[in-house]
Parts: sequence; structure tokens; C-alpha cells
Amino acid sequence: MVKKVSLDMLRTEKPGRELSPRQRATLERDRELRAAINEAAALPASEAVAIELKEGQKMPTLRAALTRILNAEPRDLRFGIRGQTIYISKGDIPGGRGRRKNAPR
Repeated sequence: MVKKVSLDMLRTEKPGRELSPRQRATLERDRELRAAINEAAALPASEAVAIELKEGQKMPTLRAALTRILNAEPRDLRFGIRGQTIYISKGDIPGGRGRRKNAPR
């Protein structure tokens, strides 16, 4: 006997694994950074987006995440750190120390 069956009926739901608190925090941080990057890309070069540290965040972790995202999504943006705040802009961030991004090592 031949019978027609919808393929949707054959699909089984795979049980999803719940994310750990660390994974949830990473996803939330990356989502906020991407939103800030998109906002900075839409602003003129004379303005910047400021990201302040939240409770429990560390500057090296935030800086590494921002660098990772900017390398994955190349845009003509720069960022600078002043105290507990990261500034993202199309223009140069004034008052920085050290070398420029494109300067040879």
C-alpha cells in the first residue's frame, strides 16, 4: 500500500542543550558590542560611541572581544580606552598613547 506522508511529521525535535552562564554572558557581551559597532559605523567620524564596563566585566576581556569582532567583521573603525570606558569611532581617538594601528612593528 502506498501512502503520502508529510516530511515534517518525520522530523524529530533534538533536545537543545542549555547554555552555561559563561556562554550566556559571552553571547550578551558580543551582542552589545556588535550593536555599538553598528552604531559607531553609522555616526560621522567626529563622534564616538562610549561603552562603559558593567559590574563583573574586566577591561582585557572586553578589549579582546572587541578586537575579535572587529577582525571578523572588518570595518574602518578605531577604538580607544580611557579609564573604564571604551570609545569606538570612525575617526582617530584623541589622546592615545603608543603606535598607530597600521604602523610597522
